[in-house]
Amino acid sequence: MSLRLPSWLKFGPERWPITKIRAPTISFLGEQDGPVERTLKARWLPILSANPQIRRAFLVRASYEAPNDIHVVLALCSTGADDRSLVEALRVPYATIMGPDSPLDMMFASSAQESEIEKVCPPFYAAV
Repeated sequence: MSLRLPSWLKFGPERWPITKIRAPTISFLGEQDGPVERTLKARWLPILSANPQIRRAFLVRASYEAPNDIHVVLALCSTGADDRSLVEALRVPYATIMGPDSPLDMMFASSAQESEIEKVCPPFYAAV
């Protein structure tokens, strides 16, 4: 006898929905780096290099509004439009390393934001 579960009760890979937020102010504080972050950056490199629209990428600590509310942000500098499939691809190694319940903040940085980020953080990826 086989057991059939209702579709809403089936287990599967859990995915956080992509939520687009707008922060009126973002302050970039410095690079987020350590052994875990270096592993993560290494796993992101092939994904980023396979996307020619991505020029540079940074893993930077930032505060959105309150100075004590610090987030780690993957900032992407792109020549194209925001790419949802790229965001999904980058979430896979992140969830593998950090766990599926750990949210990841990502942004497609404007040229002005890129200039601000590079004052406090080196890129971990730069297209050749």
